[in-house]
Amino acid sequence: MKNSFWGDAALYGAFLGLAEILFTTLELAVPFTGLGLLHFAVFVALLVFFTKRRVRLCASEETGYGYGECLKYILAMSLFAGVLVGAYSAVAANFLFPEKYQAVIDQSLSVLSQTGVYTSDMLRQMQSMLRRMIFSPVWALFSNLFSYAFKGVFCGLIVAAFTKRNPQLFGSEPSSDHE
Repeated sequence: MKNSFWGDAALYGAFLGLAEILFTTLELAVPFTGLGLLHFAVFVALLVFFTKRRVRLCASEETGYGYGECLKYILAMSLFAGVLVGAYSAVAANFLFPEKYQAVIDQSLSVLSQTGVYTSDMLRQMQSMLRRMIFSPVWALFSNLFSYAFKGVFCGLIVAAFTKRNPQLFGSEPSSDHE
């Protein structure tokens, strides 16, 4: 029995989103150099694992599960993960870690002010814009939604090539009756 495409994508997108939330929180709490690379590796590994699972459950020998279907599934999972991470980002920025997010804004503005290119009025406008972007729940939700869609499709271009299953056009094993 084949599982529902959207139900599967939502479930495994939620797992993907929870892993992303875990790594995002770890990166805020305990920043170290290798964590970003590990974060990316886990993201790709989960895409491969969940897509292979979908292919194994839904592909048949006659129809297979093509590159486009794999990519569509990866996009759907990534969109669900983006919604979950976006909601978490809004809560984290406004309630859980507002001082960490404010520190990121302050550090960014400090670097920009040291360049000498921006006037103090420009820096104040940038600070206002950054605060709206980071602390706005709507902005956090939509930016994460689009960010994860892009990240998922970008990684999915390669993942789908390795997880697809081509249909068997002539059956599973050729017979040799003419020997």
